Amino acid sequence: MKLEKEEYGFDWPPSFDKDTHWRYTHKRKLTDLERVAEWDALNGNYERSEALKKLVRKGVPRKYRVDVWLSISSAGQNMLENKGLYNNLTARCAQKETTDNMKDTSGECVIDVIRRDLLRTFPENPSFKEPVMLNNMQDILSAFCLHRPEIGYCQGLNFIVGTLLLATQSKDGELLPEECFWLLVALVDILPDYHSNKMTCLNNDCLVLNDLIRKTVPQTHSVVSLFGLPLQMFVTKWFVCLFVDVLPFHTVLHVWDTLFYEGNKILFRVAVYEFVLHKKELKKLQDPSGLAMFFRNLFWDNKAWDDFEYMQKVFKKTRKLKRKYIEHKRITKASETEV
Repeated sequence: MKLEKEEYGFDWPPSFDKDTHWRYTHKRKLTDLERVAEWDALNGNYERSEALKKLVRKGVPRKYRVDVWLSISSAGQNMLENKGLYNNLTARCAQKETTDNMKDTSGECVIDVIRRDLLRTFPENPSFKEPVMLNNMQDILSAFCLHRPEIGYCQGLNFIVGTLLLATQSKDGELLPEECFWLLVALVDILPDYHSNKMTCLNNDCLVLNDLIRKTVPQTHSVVSLFGLPLQMFVTKWFVCLFVDVLPFHTVLHVWDTLFYEGNKILFRVAVYEFVLHKKELKKLQDPSGLAMFFRNLFWDNKAWDDFEYMQKVFKKTRKLKRKYIEHKRITKASETEV
């Protein structure tokens, strides 16, 4: 029997039968009830504290996620201080004389590139067949290009915006494009210049991750290295798309809860944990095609479907990866590259 789609419109893993599905959903309902009760007690007070950090690490309930994300990031304050800016940007993008001057590095009209990528964004999800969703995505991405011309549009931003729209959508289907725009700006500011044309910081962070994996799971790193394929080939998407279309959707949202609160070190902790979690499977791989298939199938990984358990293990297994250490590795790698 084919299961209905999960709450955000994505398919369940092929390995989920009816009994597995029931056990998972039952456990999730109980976890969600506990989470909601803890967040109810805050009465909308999201001032940063050790107690709030612990709650965020346990995951933000769907009913509170928009307000919490806006509060713990720069997005809410930026939206208050720049009232009307988003509407002004979308109005300018509706003018042909504006869009004609919005070109990418190859000289192609950015709006045409965005429209093309919209059709590639979550094609299996019914929400992304709706004109209202696609129109809002185009508006947000186009407005961002005008607002941050030094970045413009980069493939991967479409998945980030699509995720923001789904994550902030109300139960009755209302979309919050202005909030999503400012959350996109906040996310890009949290990241170390991953989406610029040169992608220097992205390449540097891939090298840092390579070193972290070599140190944390050396045997797994040796096996992957034997195939002669650079790690960047597989993990670039993890950083550019912030694990969207890599991990199950609700687990991605839990990762983003902590990303908004703790910053980009979370990306390294999740990435390293993926290699810790799958070290047995990786050791069994025989050739490069098997390695590529392994990374493609992570989205259906049962081990990541319980987002609460998954994130608790992320923090436990990577507790030694502190911000100062990661920053030190970044500086070291950048200087080595310059030499």
